[in-house]
Amino acid sequence: MILLSRPAASRIREAAAAGAGTARVSLDLGRTEAEVVLEGEAVAFPDGQRVAVGELADVEANPESVYAVLEGAVEKVTWFSEETGRVYTLRATRGWPALEISGILMQRIKGVDPREDAAAKAAAVSPVRGRVLETCFGLGYSALHTARDAESVLVFEIDPNVIDMARLNPYSAPVFEAGSKIEVRQGDVAEEIQRLPGASFDVVVHDPPTLAIAGELYATAFYEQLHRVLKPRGRLFHYTGDPGSRNRKQDLPGRVAQRLGEVGFASIRREPAALGVSARKP
Repeated sequence: MILLSRPAASRIREAAAAGAGTARVSLDLGRTEAEVVLEGEAVAFPDGQRVAVGELADVEANPESVYAVLEGAVEKVTWFSEETGRVYTLRATRGWPALEISGILMQRIKGVDPREDAAAKAAAVSPVRGRVLETCFGLGYSALHTARDAESVLVFEIDPNVIDMARLNPYSAPVFEAGSKIEVRQGDVAEEIQRLPGASFDVVVHDPPTLAIAGELYATAFYEQLHRVLKPRGRLFHYTGDPGSRNRKQDLPGRVAQRLGEVGFASIRREPAALGVSARKP
């Protein structure tokens, strides 16, 4: 699929205005570059689709949006799901794209791009070895980082719309390629984790949505399950974000650390670079 963001649209429009016959641009949000042919007022893409250069004005005017070229039309990569009542949007950043669900970003983008965010989470449990459990898939960025050194990565995602968005995102593509060490299961990890064998994972990366959206993933009962499926000396990273940055009375990382200690985790410490808490099963 051809995906366009502001840099590609600007380059095409500038080349057309200069009377050039071709332009080299990225059609996959910066992963690679390809040549497009300029035919008067139209641009022809490598897959045979043609659109009017003027249609790229909206792409150029919306730097945070991602657009797809579909059947000769340029459409924003966003949709509403009647089943969930939520809007899913692929959002352009200075690096890897982010997923936005009804206005809430699923990756950090302030002062960091989603790739760097995922790398920080993987670093919090490094060195990564053996089997990894990731509780929430998102766009798969954390799974891609931990899979570099892991034997295998199992990741859950409750929302099929999120998996569909990942399949559209060029930077998530390696997750779904043949030979990938990452297995994505669609399901509620709060329920599915109870079916996993005990002491079966060397590393757990717990990257839940906000407390307001998924309170069950911050509950003591769920932390007991995380402790149960980890092998002795296994490592955990729990993303919390930084909700106390605006309200000093709210210390979510502190409350998470306390609960992790109550269920048996040790070596608990804050990971400021990754905005979370790491721990180890004795």
